[in-house]
Amino acid sequence: MSKTLLFTKVIYSIFFICTIITCIIVYGNIDNSMALKFVIGYAVFALFMLLYVLIITLFNARKLKWDYLRKVLSKFAIKFVIFFALNCVFDYIFKSPNIDIIKAASHALSLSFGLAFLDVTFLERRKKL
Repeated sequence: MSKTLLFTKVIYSIFFICTIITCIIVYGNIDNSMALKFVIGYAVFALFMLLYVLIITLFNARKLKWDYLRKVLSKFAIKFVIFFALNCVFDYIFKSPNIDIIKAASHALSLSFGLAFLDVTFLERRKKL
């Protein structure tokens, strides 16, 4: 197992554990200085993790052959269109006729990126096509 893959798995594990602890702090309405510092640290960690995942995904995508990368990009585009349409329809039906296009596009973009490029983020030797 490569060091980058191991580090990525460790980062995801830490993020998962910290998410659970932050949810307990927020929903348990725990109000002390250490809990506040932990939640602020978690927010900063989450922002840096987003950047890390984007950089690792782009770094691993360079190693792939064009045919495989084209399939992943087409999955990304199809999922983006589907999630964007579903988000707009559900906002129109359940919330109000005023749809926030930028919010719908950002949610669709992040969800489709995460689902389409998940295997590229955790690229292993056997996945190098």
